[in-house]
Amino acid sequence: MLTLMVLPALIGLIIVARPNVALSLTRLRGKWLIVLAAALQFMHVEGLWPDQVDERVERRAYAGLALVIAIAFCWLNRSLWSRRSGRWALSLIPLGTASNSIPIAALGAMPYSLQGARIAGYSSAELATDAPGYIRLDDVSPLWIPLADLIPIPVLMKVISLGDLLLLPGLVLLVIACYQPSASASSATGSTSESSAQPSA
Repeated sequence: MLTLMVLPALIGLIIVARPNVALSLTRLRGKWLIVLAAALQFMHVEGLWPDQVDERVERRAYAGLALVIAIAFCWLNRSLWSRRSGRWALSLIPLGTASNSIPIAALGAMPYSLQGARIAGYSSAELATDAPGYIRLDDVSPLWIPLADLIPIPVLMKVISLGDLLLLPGLVLLVIACYQPSASASSATGSTSESSAQPSA
């Protein structure tokens, strides 16, 4: 997934702009799940699964594990639901992960738009054969179009999916939710300030 490739740089930029964000991220529960997801992504991209495991089985396993990790991570951090940005984050992250995982789990590969790949910068020679883990949209049912890699990003030579478009803002909003105070804390702070501002008898 493109998300795990872009996320470190994105969080790095946010931390540089707002140094206090780094401390706020320590509030996240289940941070080890992020490390596990990154490790699975690395294994998936580098082909480090055991040779005896069929490639399609490997991809389906990866897709299923990614979805389970996303749901577990959101559940562990359900306390962020009290914040508006947290509600959006905890909704977009599992939804985006599911959008990417479902076609891989069902087809054993991610469907992609050949035209989108050309716009992204791939040559006809490079597209003569499908990259491992991908399958052309023309070879599957049109029902998979909404979940396929359709949107070209020429600068990165990537074609992203609706799932990626949901995941990226979801992860950014997760960082924002960690930094923002909860609604209850804000109310309590406001009440304390009002009480202290009243003259004593």
